[in-house]
Amino acid sequence: MMRKKSEKLVATLFEAGLGSIMHSMIDPMSPHWRARMAGIFAIAAAYFASSSLALILTRFDGGIAVMWPASALLFAKLLASPRRRWGGLALACAIPGMCASQLFGFGGVVGVGLPLLCILEALAGAFLMRRSFPRFGRFASVREVAIFIGICGFFVPMLSAIGAAGFTTMAKDIGYWQAWRDWYAGHSLGLIIFGPPLILLLRGDVKRWARGAPAPLRHNAFGLFLLVLVAALAAFGQDRVPLVVVPFLPMIAATLRLGRFGAVVSILILIVVGLSLSLAGHGPTALLSGSMALKLQVLQIYFASTVLLLLPLAAELYTRRRVLERLHAAEALHRLILDRMSDVVLRAALDGSVRYASPSAQRMTGYRVADLIGRPLFNLIIPDDLPHVLAIRREVLSSPDESAIVEYRIVRSDGAIIWIESHVGALVNAEGSVIGTLSIIREVTERRHFIEDLRQQAMTDPLTGACNRRAFDEALEALLSSRVFAGEAGCLALFDLDHFKQINDEHGHAVGDEVLINFVALLRATVRDHDLVARLGGEEFAVILVGLSLEQAKAVCERVRKRFEANGTKLNSGRVIPATVSIGMARLGTGISSEKLLSAADDALYRSKRGGRNQSSAA
Repeated sequence: MMRKKSEKLVATLFEAGLGSIMHSMIDPMSPHWRARMAGIFAIAAAYFASSSLALILTRFDGGIAVMWPASALLFAKLLASPRRRWGGLALACAIPGMCASQLFGFGGVVGVGLPLLCILEALAGAFLMRRSFPRFGRFASVREVAIFIGICGFFVPMLSAIGAAGFTTMAKDIGYWQAWRDWYAGHSLGLIIFGPPLILLLRGDVKRWARGAPAPLRHNAFGLFLLVLVAALAAFGQDRVPLVVVPFLPMIAATLRLGRFGAVVSILILIVVGLSLSLAGHGPTALLSGSMALKLQVLQIYFASTVLLLLPLAAELYTRRRVLERLHAAEALHRLILDRMSDVVLRAALDGSVRYASPSAQRMTGYRVADLIGRPLFNLIIPDDLPHVLAIRREVLSSPDESAIVEYRIVRSDGAIIWIESHVGALVNAEGSVIGTLSIIREVTERRHFIEDLRQQAMTDPLTGACNRRAFDEALEALLSSRVFAGEAGCLALFDLDHFKQINDEHGHAVGDEVLINFVALLRATVRDHDLVARLGGEEFAVILVGLSLEQAKAVCERVRKRFEANGTKLNSGRVIPATVSIGMARLGTGISSEKLLSAADDALYRSKRGGRNQSSAA
């Protein structure tokens, strides 16, 4: 009588569920509709088959099936489909799931509740994975695998087990926590074992690999999968010696050679062979004493361990391959840039010997690049400039996080002396040890001569020794109309001492003069020799920082500001007069008048004053 009622309920559910899906479709004669229906019937049939087999083969003593691949099947199909189709897929699987439960599992209300929990479990897992990892499904990183294990191996099955244990205790005299444990173990391991292979299969990744792989790689794949099959048969085809680790070697080899495709196919081969032979009473599980349910749970743990070994390995290999491909592409791009740039890129060892020089080094020095490799860089430098260059190099090597700019003269192969500007920084290896220097070098002979000519023509302020306003105006006009600069033209920086009138009022004009003299000395000690320092009037000063970008100029100005604030002005009496300075900067450029440039820098200086003084601002 109970069997007839269950069969009648199955027929009603099947007709109501799939019938409603069919009637909800529009244009039933279109190819799109037929393809959609074929897909729905396929997933419904597969879900019914997997549910029925799990209930028939792995449900013992009328309890919960200890192996449940059906949730993994729906979970994988949902992730391979647009979210708008999830409702139809869930309904298409809910009806066959209820039918399988009524026929081979729990009947009545429990036979409806448990299948619905399975559907909700798959939906929750797919939804949470999409929210946590929107591009989930490729298993291309260890983080992706870890999130999958956390959600589908722990969180979702633990929640679904709460309701499932309640339903089970209604139909079977079994303890709540035992039912919870059996459900959680079967569904957690089922999602971990069957989820990844099914996702990659349903997404079409395996098919795309097979179509796109070259013939030699396909031959390698065939040989490796044959080895996996032989190893699986050797491990599970006998029950005398536990050879569970034997399949690992060819499976790892297939993963290393073929990536995710090799891992997925190897896992499928192992699951099919291992599960079939174990259910037939063969394999390492036959050596265990205990019920068949316990043996299948141990087998699932073995399968899950294999998945957790191979998937992170495949993900890490994929990530490293991508990084290697990017490195090769970046190397090709960098070499193309280096071959065509006018600046010289030079790498030197700790002893100063050249390890690499870009092709433009020959145009600058007259020496062939091959002749420069292995040669000490210092041999090219004018002896008068060598101590300064060596001092800067020592500073860079002792402070790997900082770089420096140094100008010096070298002797070309034809005997000509040229000025060069070198931006130099330390090279650090993977262990954090300094292994040399990297320099970007530009010839600045014309610029140097131009600046020196300007300096010779400049007039000085009698108090501070800085250029006066007239000399500054002439130099700025000449600089803005010049076209000898390559790259960054430079920046103009205006400095205004904060509360200088208060210093004069409190300490007298003589002390105020000492503060001005001290500030100019600090400026000259901080900027480069050829940077023009001028006093515009009163407590206002200007510096033309030639060839520096706005970021580099800001770094120089910040050093001036911090040193002036920290040191103050020490008088002959030993007393220290504290003072601060506000700064405004503007970028030089052709086509801009000196009036507009000064106005822009002055506006930036005003922002520094208005913002509280003792700070720098850029236009």
